[in-house]
Amino acid sequence: MSQLILNIDNKELEDSLKKFAKKHKKALEQVAIDAIKQFIGISDNKIKYTKKDVTKHMHIIEYQVSEENDLDDVKPYSHIEDSAKYIKELRRKRSY
Repeated sequence: MSQLILNIDNKELEDSLKKFAKKHKKALEQVAIDAIKQFIGISDNKIKYTKKDVTKHMHIIEYQVSEENDLDDVKPYSHIEDSAKYIKELRRKRSY
């Protein structure tokens, strides 16, 4: 069994947790554990939501293309030969 120590430096958050624990008659530790479980998605109580029907909410975007707005010759990222290598290099640069 592992031990995790949670240090809350935010007085407002600490007070909110204490009020919530008192209101629901739970130990502060249990409230924190439940919150962490829900945050990382291992809660027994899955969040339920309704999916919207895509066909009811979609619409077609129509616009006129003129000679000056013709973009048939534009091909973004056509200079990349190896996409995996390109992404790996971008991530490496970003991490520094």
